[in-house]
Amino acid sequence: MKQILYTVGLVLFLAGCTSNDKVPAPDRLDKNIMTVEKTLRADTLKNIDTLIYAKEFFVYRDSVLIALNKRNEHTHFLEFYRLSDMQPIARLYRPGNGPDEMLSANAYINGNKLIVNDYVKSQIAVVDIDSLLSFNNYSAPTVHLHVESLFNAIPYKDRFILDNPYSFADKKAGIVQEAPRFIVTDDKKTYEEKNKYQYYTRNVTSGRIIANKAKNRVIYANGNQSSVEIYDMDLNLLRTVTGPIDLPTRYTILNEEGGMQNEVIFKGDIPYAYLDYCVDDDYFYLTYVGDMFGKGKKTQDLHCRIFKFDWNGNFIDCYPVHSYVKSISKSRKEDALYVTILSSEGLPVLIKLYEK
Repeated sequence: MKQILYTVGLVLFLAGCTSNDKVPAPDRLDKNIMTVEKTLRADTLKNIDTLIYAKEFFVYRDSVLIALNKRNEHTHFLEFYRLSDMQPIARLYRPGNGPDEMLSANAYINGNKLIVNDYVKSQIAVVDIDSLLSFNNYSAPTVHLHVESLFNAIPYKDRFILDNPYSFADKKAGIVQEAPRFIVTDDKKTYEEKNKYQYYTRNVTSGRIIANKAKNRVIYANGNQSSVEIYDMDLNLLRTVTGPIDLPTRYTILNEEGGMQNEVIFKGDIPYAYLDYCVDDDYFYLTYVGDMFGKGKKTQDLHCRIFKFDWNGNFIDCYPVHSYVKSISKSRKEDALYVTILSSEGLPVLIKLYEK
């Protein structure tokens, strides 16, 4: 039987690092794009009210609904349905420590791959959606292995690429740590960080990694700073796009006895920048908040915009969404996006967003 899902415990990997001798000067998005308003048509997709454990949705090729569920003993983390009539197709990953189980799940679609990060157990699963839809019986092996500080990883040249938790720079805070943006891994030996860094910055670094082999591009969209980095497939930095909002972020450095030395954490509110993505052949789309989140706020109070870029990092358009966006998927048939937003009660709602 053809295996349609493989999960990799990331302790098996050998790291490869990338750097650039000549870093191009960043381009900047005009802050006025945040004030642009457009009249968009939004259709609410029905018949998903029964999915009471879902926290966000994806739509694959306009025909398959994928529900990413909260951790609950009564359901799997992932459920696949035929969108036209909500007939179930498959379920993957019950919560737990056993075979084919996870303790947490974040998910992203890149091409025909559903990338699932179990950030608690530091694992990654890559589901070939086309293969899943083609076979009634399939195996989903899970390897319960661990590596410290995995947040985001994607397939890369028969290996994996991870965001480097030590790559961090904030000149205003006086912290500039020149670590490569990415760690490239394979399964030849256990990954060990050989470099010694002054600061532990995992708590203040997060981002989304997107790859497009056909366009020779790897994208890094920063989750806590208003920055998008464009690389070629050899991980040479080609371009950085900053803005449109400079987030007023503050940091604290901890040096508690018995704890992590020089541990950097946010002081007060947490910056929210680029949080989710989807792609098609010609463009990538990023959700952008550009605001601080802290005490007294609810997630649904934050409003997002969706930025459209070509694969060279050129800004194309901005779509205002006056809600918090949990996930986005691109329609293959129409110039439309499937968007999971949060209602005022904090519940996920799936809409289809068109430009009029």
